[in-house]
Amino acid sequence: MLIFRAWRRVATLSLIVLAITLRAEPASAFWLLGFSTADTQPAGTAGFIGGTGGQLTEASSKLSFTPYLAHAGLRLGLWDGVDVGYRLCTVALPYNTGGPTLGGQLDVKLRLTTATAPTGFALGVSGANAFVDFSGQQSVAWSPGAYFILSHGVGARVTASIEGRYVYTWVPGPDNQLHAAGGSAGLKIDLHPGLSIRPEVGFFDFVGTINGQPANGWGLQYGAVLAARVW
Repeated sequence: MLIFRAWRRVATLSLIVLAITLRAEPASAFWLLGFSTADTQPAGTAGFIGGTGGQLTEASSKLSFTPYLAHAGLRLGLWDGVDVGYRLCTVALPYNTGGPTLGGQLDVKLRLTTATAPTGFALGVSGANAFVDFSGQQSVAWSPGAYFILSHGVGARVTASIEGRYVYTWVPGPDNQLHAAGGSAGLKIDLHPGLSIRPEVGFFDFVGTINGQPANGWGLQYGAVLAARVW
């Protein structure tokens, strides 16, 4: 119990540090990875994730690589099988086409299988917004989306998950819209009851236009977060 409490303190401090870092400097990439399983946060409890990763995107024959990208989020269990999450991130754009700044994403997840089922399945919807900079002009980007997660236990302390996700991004102005769709695979490795590490990797396809120019391409993301129950 004392070890778990110490881990919670460390994890909470890590979340605060990550939040300050994200607010202090513009983010240079976005997260389409979910770092989640089909299970939902137990009703009346809260948890958080904090970690890092990176992304490589190619759009209109231009490569953009972000080796380091901090990530942090909170999740609250509403009732059995339903939870809501908020994370600091930016909207889905290949950022060789525009400069992003920090935004946020809110999502709701519904678990369609029982909590004790060996294989879990969940559906979710999300919405994000962030400030972006195109050619020195700032604007607000909006990004609704949806996802599904399929999870299965592969050991006493390991759960494997596959996630499919679609998001649509719109920036006010002529021909500023983008569709992003793809999938990811991740692991939830339990370190202690209520504490886990979650590595994940994903590949996504982009189709759309930015400032009236084609922005078709792909994105590869990787990352790992520490997940812990706050209460």
